[in-house]
Parts: sequence; C-alpha cells; structure tokens
Amino acid sequence: MPKLLFITAPTPEILFQSGKLEGKVRFPGTDAAVEELTAKGWEIETIQPDWPGPLRKAEEWEPDAVLVSTFKRVPIARDAASMIDRMYEAPVYTVGVTQKDEAFRTMAPDVNVLKNIGELPDPS
Repeated sequence: MPKLLFITAPTPEILFQSGKLEGKVRFPGTDAAVEELTAKGWEIETIQPDWPGPLRKAEEWEPDAVLVSTFKRVPIARDAASMIDRMYEAPVYTVGVTQKDEAFRTMAPDVNVLKNIGELPDPS
C-alpha cells in the first residue's frame, strides 16, 4: 500500500463561511481526512509540522507522497511544506494555502497546492 506522510496539527472540521457556500465543509478535520485518505488506498502516518520532525519521519518511513495541512499553525506548516519539498524526494501537496498566497508560491514553487484533500491523486 502506498504511504502518505500527513503533516498536520490536529484540526476539527472547518466550514467555508461565505455567501452561497456557507456551511460547506472546507476541511473535514484531521480524523475524517485520515479516514478519507485511507479509504482511497493510502497508508497514513500523521505528524505535527514542527521542524525537523517531518524530515526525520520522511527519511525513516520513506513515504510515496507528503500532504501538509496549513489550516492551523500556519507559518510552521507552510515552512514544513517548503522545506520538505526541498529536502525529500517525493511529491509534496498542501491544502489550506489560499489562492492569493504569492509568498508561499514563491517560496515553494514545486509544492502542489490543492483546494481540498479530494484533489490528492489516488495512490498508484
């Protein structure tokens, strides 16, 4: 089973609060996200974004991909996404970066920015 390192601070369900989409789930919460990703076929290992923990875990566990949630602990999570992308040889995805966050996109141009975890490619 393909491995996914999920870098996240424990997060509850987050609802989108704007106009017509009010109440729509924006992030299902860490536990629900793990369930959804496991159902897609990923073996999940979860770790907090405190550096250098994610890099050490990646080197030890050797995941096929890395997903970083930036809904909580934003500066640390974004730093973890950009650093792990530069220091580990697996695709890195992030969820929770806003579309207008040019600073992050400049800092981490190779990180795949997803709108939601459902956009994460199925494991192959």
